[in-house]
Amino acid sequence: MEGDFAASNEAPGASLLSVHAVPPATMPLHLHACVAVASSAPAVASLLPVPSLAPATSPAPSRRCCSRQLVSTPARDLALRESSSVAHVDASTTVTSRPVVSRLVLRGDDATSSSPRTRRSAANVATLPCLALFTLALGCGAPPTGVRAEPGSLVFTPAAERLELRLMNHGEAPVPLTRIRFDTRTPDWAAFSIENREYPREIAAGGAVSLRLRVDRDHFDRAGASRSGSARLLFAAGEAPQIVELRYEVPDLASDLRRAAIRTAMMLALVALAWASTRRTRLTWTTWLPVLAVLALFPFGPGLCLGGVGRSLSLADVEQCAAGRGGVPLALVAVGEGWLLYLLALVLAGLGRLLDRAALARRLASRDLALAAAFAGPLLAFGTLDPRRLVGEQAAGLVGGAAIPPAWGIFVQPIAAAVALAVAAAPPTGRLERLAFAAAFVACFLGGGGLPAATLAGTGHGLVLFIGAVVAAAKIAAVVWFVQRLHASPTGSRARAALFFLERAAMPLAIANLLVTSAYALLR
Repeated sequence: MEGDFAASNEAPGASLLSVHAVPPATMPLHLHACVAVASSAPAVASLLPVPSLAPATSPAPSRRCCSRQLVSTPARDLALRESSSVAHVDASTTVTSRPVVSRLVLRGDDATSSSPRTRRSAANVATLPCLALFTLALGCGAPPTGVRAEPGSLVFTPAAERLELRLMNHGEAPVPLTRIRFDTRTPDWAAFSIENREYPREIAAGGAVSLRLRVDRDHFDRAGASRSGSARLLFAAGEAPQIVELRYEVPDLASDLRRAAIRTAMMLALVALAWASTRRTRLTWTTWLPVLAVLALFPFGPGLCLGGVGRSLSLADVEQCAAGRGGVPLALVAVGEGWLLYLLALVLAGLGRLLDRAALARRLASRDLALAAAFAGPLLAFGTLDPRRLVGEQAAGLVGGAAIPPAWGIFVQPIAAAVALAVAAAPPTGRLERLAFAAAFVACFLGGGGLPAATLAGTGHGLVLFIGAVVAAAKIAAVVWFVQRLHASPTGSRARAALFFLERAAMPLAIANLLVTSAYALLR
């Protein structure tokens, strides 16, 4: 005969623990594994939270694997305690009379719902990956096929009189090139010329050829005034005619002043915010200087093409826009040696802290100098100080043409990355400093807003920029979280010991890494 018993906490409002006993001979095979945990049911129950419960209603009897479920009520609890056929189980008693299968049934409002704060936290955690997956799904476009000109249109300026046009063959068969000429129906076709001695006649499968074009500046500077002009380059790739737009643009002083005024206003607003915070908080200029440098130099995207937001653009098109020809760079301060300014800001902040004789100030000064030496590693390894080009260099594969693993700075310069993380996790570090460090770490060590093996060819330019912004924000949040976890590692743990070693040896390790990287760059 099947036996059943129920036990509940005697405290008012305690959660109900229902335990149903079934002889081993009659239990299903998939329940035999649960027999061993029957004796530990009180211990498991003691680990569960005990919420306040509303009066529960009795469920319908079930003959699936047990006779019935008992729901705790005051009258039934008293009857069960007085009955000799039912054993009372509490946290100090272990059932050993027969093997049983235990099942925990938690009743009450908290069994199916949580607090509003918990629900909001779960929703926020679930929103980030869903948003990333949604944006990546939108970015899955059809890759280009056939012969494609990169960039799709050439923009000449007085500072860029010679440009290169690459004809890429994305097909699996060679394609002949014929009838390369300028369209004589355009008014300024005579101002452009091709400097190649011989025109290419064929493009290999998956290969590319180049055409070097030049513009005659004097053609547009007549009577003491400069004007803009356009023309078209025509050629045939196989049997398909192709057209490449050629434009000559003179500098627009009003537009340049407008853009410079907007960027200057934003920088002045950041400086004013920093000055106000130093007056009202304990933050000093040595804290704000590296933060402002990161905010000014961080590349929020490769470049914005004003006339191609809804079109699919190649990397050459975006590079042309980032250079200021037909677009704008996505950075407050777009200078070719931008990261040099960030390293200079770290060094100045460290030297400024050395003026204070306090031990804490000297520790922070050594941290700033160690960070400067660590961030110099990827800059030296990739051979560029341009923030935008540094992110672009990390988009390639680390080994051959494979996209995984990517050529991120964390793989190219692992020692520098470890030193930077250890120094940033060392106390004391404020939230603002961690955020600025995370942004610089993402740009120098994690490839900015790029993802490995993520093909966005054929996707609209605006959507590509949005996906890159989402990915960059997710990376920055992940670095901030990881640094906080390292900062909160318990004393005596292996992580804390490793952090202590890296912090103490940060400067020697960073300098040794720079020497090895320099020697490798010279011998390569």
